[in-house]
This record gives sequence, C-alpha cells and structure tokens, in this order.
Amino acid sequence: ENIGSKMAYHGFKTCVNPFGIIFNPHSLMILLDRSLNDQLFTLEDVDSHFSYLAHSDLNGSTRDAVLNNLNTAGTLLTQQIKKASHVFITLGTAWIYEHIEQQSIVANCHKQPQVLFQKKLLSINKITDSLNVITSIIQRAQPNAQVVFTLSPVRHIKDGFTENQRSKARLFEAIQAVVEKQKAQYFPAYEITMDELRDYRFYSRDMIHLNETGIELVWERFRESVISTTCSPIMKAVDKHRRLVAHRPSNANLHQENIEQSIASLQQKYPEVEL
Repeated sequence: ENIGSKMAYHGFKTCVNPFGIIFNPHSLMILLDRSLNDQLFTLEDVDSHFSYLAHSDLNGSTRDAVLNNLNTAGTLLTQQIKKASHVFITLGTAWIYEHIEQQSIVANCHKQPQVLFQKKLLSINKITDSLNVITSIIQRAQPNAQVVFTLSPVRHIKDGFTENQRSKARLFEAIQAVVEKQKAQYFPAYEITMDELRDYRFYSRDMIHLNETGIELVWERFRESVISTTCSPIMKAVDKHRRLVAHRPSNANLHQENIEQSIASLQQKYPEVEL
C-alpha cells in the first residue's frame, strides 16, 4: 500500500488491494480465481456485516452492502489486471486460520471468537501451488503483464518471534521456487528492510512497521531498480503539480487558476498520467 501510494502520487495508473490487505497466499489465490473467472460472490460468502473472504475494509451495515462491496472489488480487480503492465503480489504470512465449522481458510477472522478457528502453518508445497495458480490466472487474463513477488518486511509478532521467522522462510522459499520456473520476478523489499534498515530509527513506535523515512528508502530502491529513467521527467513534473495543489495560498482564485493551468499543461504533455 505504501509503494502503491507513491506510484499513484507520481501519476502512475494504480489499483491497490481492492479486497483490502490479504495476508496469506491461499486467500489471495481464491479472490483472484473468483474474480478473474467471473464467479460472482453470493450471500453465502457473507456473514452478517462482513465476509471471511476479505478484509474489514469491505464490511457493511447489511449483508447486501457487503455483497455489493465484494462484487464491486472483484469487478475492479478484473478490469485493472486485464490492462495491467505489472502485477505486484506481496505475501505477509504463511499462518492461516481455518474456520472449523465451514472447513475453509479465512482471509480475516474479523475479531470473531478464537474457538471458531484452528491455526495452521501452510507448507512450502501448498504455498508454491497457490503462487503457481496465481501466476497462471494473471497470465491468462493479461499475457503481457509482468508478475513481481515481494515479501512483506512487517513482522507478525503476535504469532511469536520464532513463528514469524518460520512463516517468512516458507513464503520466501515458495516465491523463489515460482520465480525460477515461471515468468515472474522478485523485488527484495524484505531484504532491504532487514539489512539496510536494521536500525530502529527507520521504524514507527510499534517497532514493527516502517516509518516515513524507512518507506522513503525502500521507495528509492524500488524506483532505481524497477522504474525506467525515462519516467523521471514525468514524475518530477507530477511532483511539482502535487506540491502546487498542496500549497496554502494567500490568493485562492489565483491559486486555482495556477492549478488548472498546471493540469492542462500536464495533460497536454503527458496524456497517460493519472492526476
């Protein structure tokens, strides 16, 4: 989400997590499969004001509202992937929660009683299978899309320090197995954070998530290795426009005229830019 925000800020056409943050590869596979194979979600996928398939971002006041959010997210995901140049898949954890009664892996427990779930650690083979399916689904929908895997550097300390390491290790091994055989790449956000940013001054107060300085450093590595240098003049022009919009003027009318002129100039020079 942080890198996606940086991309959007600089004018790239981006779509970030329509279903909210999905932590485990199996749930991500299910959502991609359902969406890109035009399998509409039904009320069976909704439990009161939430769905076990998605993040709480898609919660609603009624079951119909949740259902509408699910199908809207699925449609958006499908539309964006079918015209995407790159699809970034970020994995967070190999730990999953299986709903005992429904006998299904949930994407989010939605703060329901722990007794309803059984916690398990996905095997490397299971993760690899999910990633292979994810890659195949995307390539079938958009053959020209470049799939890039990343491993989230955010530690799931609630699982335990040792458990978090086991989880990340399995995800990493599965990613590498897929990258070696599939037309996919890997961006080392995890390694950058663990090695270059090992100092806690790059972290927020919870000592788990990166702060703005840490995010900016990962973004710089990302920009250097992934984004073509031909984009630099465009990114600088968009950044200048964003700063103009954020400026607090003494003359509001003149400021609005300057913004409109800036938009017109950008649209004329770089019509592909998303403002």
